[in-house]
Amino acid sequence: MRSMKCSILWVAIVASHAAAAKQPFTSADLLSMKQIGGYNGALALSPDGQSVAIQIQQADFAARTYKLDWYVAAVNGAAPVHIGAGGEVMLNPSPLGRINGSRATPVGKWSPDGQWVAYLRKDNSHVQVWRSRADGSLQEQVTHNPADVLDFNWSADGQAIEFKVGRDRSMMARTEQEEGDRGILLDDRWVPDNSNVPLWFACTEDGWDVPQPASQKCTPTAWVVDVASKQERLDTATSKQPAIRPPGVASERVIQKVTPDASGKRFAWFENETPVESPGFAAELTLFADGKRCGAPECHGQLKAFWWHGDEIILLNREGHAYSELTLSAWRPGASKVRRIYHLDGVIDACDVRSGRAVCLHETATTPRKLVSISLRDGKLQTVFDPNPGLAAFELGSVEKIEWHDAYGNPTFGHLVLPPNHPQGKRLPLVIVQYRSKGFLRGGVGEEYPIYPLAAAGFAVLSFDRPEDWGAMKKFEPKKVGQSEAREWEDARERKTALTALEIVIDKLSERGIIDASRVGLTGLSDGAETVEFALFNSNRFAAVAHSGSWSPYVYQLSVNSWMREFLYSMLQATSPQQLMERWQPMSLAFNADKVRAPVLIQVADSELLMGLPTYVALKDANKPVETYVFPGEYHIKWQPQHKLAVAERTIDWFNFWLNDKEDSAKDKADQYQRWRALRQQQLSSAR
Repeated sequence: MRSMKCSILWVAIVASHAAAAKQPFTSADLLSMKQIGGYNGALALSPDGQSVAIQIQQADFAARTYKLDWYVAAVNGAAPVHIGAGGEVMLNPSPLGRINGSRATPVGKWSPDGQWVAYLRKDNSHVQVWRSRADGSLQEQVTHNPADVLDFNWSADGQAIEFKVGRDRSMMARTEQEEGDRGILLDDRWVPDNSNVPLWFACTEDGWDVPQPASQKCTPTAWVVDVASKQERLDTATSKQPAIRPPGVASERVIQKVTPDASGKRFAWFENETPVESPGFAAELTLFADGKRCGAPECHGQLKAFWWHGDEIILLNREGHAYSELTLSAWRPGASKVRRIYHLDGVIDACDVRSGRAVCLHETATTPRKLVSISLRDGKLQTVFDPNPGLAAFELGSVEKIEWHDAYGNPTFGHLVLPPNHPQGKRLPLVIVQYRSKGFLRGGVGEEYPIYPLAAAGFAVLSFDRPEDWGAMKKFEPKKVGQSEAREWEDARERKTALTALEIVIDKLSERGIIDASRVGLTGLSDGAETVEFALFNSNRFAAVAHSGSWSPYVYQLSVNSWMREFLYSMLQATSPQQLMERWQPMSLAFNADKVRAPVLIQVADSELLMGLPTYVALKDANKPVETYVFPGEYHIKWQPQHKLAVAERTIDWFNFWLNDKEDSAKDKADQYQRWRALRQQQLSSAR
């Protein structure tokens, strides 16, 4: 490990809210908030730039799902118009047919005349194209295809919709039945740690970068539907359009996001100017237009998006410590400087630029996703639609942005949330939520660990954004299986960067007298869960942990799929199963359970239970305090609102018990505390 002095910068960004007439913010309040889009947001700006189509999602606990609705909001801030229901929740797919669990965000698409908004809608597990009049007077289904619609676009005249579909649903059902009747071949379609039946690979033109069995090969089929008659036909005229390349740009130059202006004669693009040294997904990019390179600092680095606006390019780029801030700028091709328009320590996303403004989704640590308009002339921001105006009735506590470096010199940051009306000078127990801290502070990645409700329960809460080793990220091409992870897994580097960052900030918070360093809890899902498990046997700084479960070397024995085995070999730079296991074991909790000192709460999706069982059994065999809950019908990211609420409330109970010696007196929790008291006795006995 490279030693260095690590400085830490404390930047207060939000003052305490007045507490007098405000309510405490509960997990149910948090999960009941309306959200523009799903896990990510989206918007669609009308052709005249005056209206925006958005989908609103809100938890419906009674129905155990989310209520989806489409709205059209006027950019001038007039009340939004409800234009139709959104059907059933769609979940994002992952390679090999796995479901990620994050809620998808269907994107509305305006008809050329601006009278209609079309979108994908799921009903009875079937996905089709629907449309609504922009004034809300009519909603109707447009396609009735035997396969699910994957994507669509309006025709130029607005009289038809061109769409693409995947596999015929009846064919899939028939194939599954026939295979099941005679026994199903164990081949690359199987992912046993996720499902006990073979999965269908996603149907896509580009295909997943994995070998596919012949039965899985699927290219989307093009169709067209007349929107008036609803008649559908195969679209034999549609062909894949070649990638746009600006004239005069040599083929060896690595360019992306090539975009013409309104005339179609001028082009702008991002370019990786050092593809040999930095071929990976985090390579720094540079903005070009009309063959000219933008030399301003804002035009080089972690660039996010750009748009033509007349003779200017509107650029959105990341900057600041750990690239945690966003800036909107304007550049006129050929100019030596840019005109800075708007800067935010938060999230600006899903923008569209037209008529002298950028219409975007906007979030900060204390303000959830809302629709805004930003003047391209002076940067003035106006709220177009705030789906959660009632948030002002709740007391969130105080929020402070913290910036520091891990022990390897990588920049990182987080947001420290303190309870409302916390006594000055009183040290608080700390709960750390991982592993991203961008936008509104909900509950970390997966939204399982409720930050503001934890603060309302009396904890100091650190929303932690894991440090990135940008140098390592730029050295590997992620499409080369496993190589992007190999550098991170080398000597457990990725886990060590996160753990050293956490230990450094714990010390700093303790030095400031804010926290009691003997009462620190750690949470995490996905990458965050890996950090939790690594910390359990490499650090004594955590008094209790809660996470979603993680994998272990035993996952290799479940890897029927050849791509997955190749991925694991490449990730660990191993050449045999024995070497793979040997290299993984020092980084695996399943092989280091005897070193664990903290009690462990695992709340896992049923689809990931098999993957995490070896760790649970190892902890039980080592006589460590561990309790696991399994949630049915869930995926990597839990999507059902009643499950999210159960995870959130149990997390608060868990840390109250272990860090505050506090129990909820509710009668229905008596058995829970009886078990936990037994776990505490078990922990005390093993410590003697």
